[in-house]
Parts: sequence; C-alpha cells; structure tokens
Amino acid sequence: MEYFQLTHQSLLESSHPTIQRELANNIDWNKRLISIKGFRGVGKTTFLLDYLKNNPQENNSALYINLNNFYFTKRKISSFADEFVKKGGKLLLLDQIQKYPEWSVDLRKCVEDIPELKIIFTSSPVLRVSEGNPDLQGIVSIYHLEGLSFREYLNWQTGHNFKVYSFQDIIENHVGIASEITSQVKPLAYLIIT
Repeated sequence: MEYFQLTHQSLLESSHPTIQRELANNIDWNKRLISIKGFRGVGKTTFLLDYLKNNPQENNSALYINLNNFYFTKRKISSFADEFVKKGGKLLLLDQIQKYPEWSVDLRKCVEDIPELKIIFTSSPVLRVSEGNPDLQGIVSIYHLEGLSFREYLNWQTGHNFKVYSFQDIIENHVGIASEITSQVKPLAYLIIT
C-alpha cells in the first residue's frame, strides 16, 4: 500500500498544468462507480490526476493506481480495496482496468461489499463496461473522453470560454456564431500547421 501511496503523491507533485477538460463538468461525481472510456493517448490518466488535484482528499483517503502493475497479477482489486478502506480510504482511481483479469466481477464485489468506497476507473473504448456485462449493468456511470477539441484548445490558449454549439445551432446561426467568436479572437492564428 505504501508503494502505491508514494507513487500517487509523486505523480501529483510532478505533473504540470494541463488543459481542464470539459467532460469534468458533465460527470456526476457523486456516483459510486464511474467509468471514463477513451482511446489510447487521449488523456485519461491526466484526467484522473487533474480530478485529484482539483478535489484534494484528506489523509491518504484517495489513491491512484495503474493496473498495468505486476502486483495485481497476484492480488485482487477487491482485497486491495478492502484493506485500503480499513486504512481510511474513500476514493480509488483505477487506470487501465482492461489490464486486470476479471475486472468486472471484482468491481461488482467492491460495490456490493464496500459501500463506503467510491471507484473511478479508466478503460479502452472497446471494453464492454455495462452493455452485455451483467456484472456492472445498471450500477456504473459511463463517460467518454474524446480527443482535445479545437474549441478546448482555443479556450486554453486565449483564456476565453467559448461554449459548445449544437449542430442545429450552427446550421441556423453559423454567421452570428462565427462573428461572435472572431470579434474576440482570430482562430486561424492558433492553428498549428506542420
């Protein structure tokens, strides 16, 4: 446990400022079991670490773990989670759940046997987290982390907060939307062309 706590602390201390992803505003963080799905390299690990930085937890009550660690070839998540809660843990962030065999059965066991524990985990977008998975169907909230949009990048670079427009809004009012944006910033200046 101490090794994982040291790794967790080291990751939080060594990370650099990042782009705050808008998905964070759309998640119901009160749910006990949350899945963040996304393609490799989209920023799932950074997303978890940003959540921890923006929502500091008291006295080692939160723990980030990358399940690509050999330790979890011999130890079950449910056993680890039980020990973690007995030592004051409340929030477990599990990265790369697909690397752990029998992940859905063990997550179900955590939800049923450890009611005071909240788990947020990341996975590949092709992993069947709830659809066709009776272990987690109806008990997990699933969110998809997409690649960084140009709008998110532009907001980060300029400090503006350009909102999301629906396709219908764009069709009906594209000239007005474009005028509003270009009155504040010149988007072409932020395109990186190599």
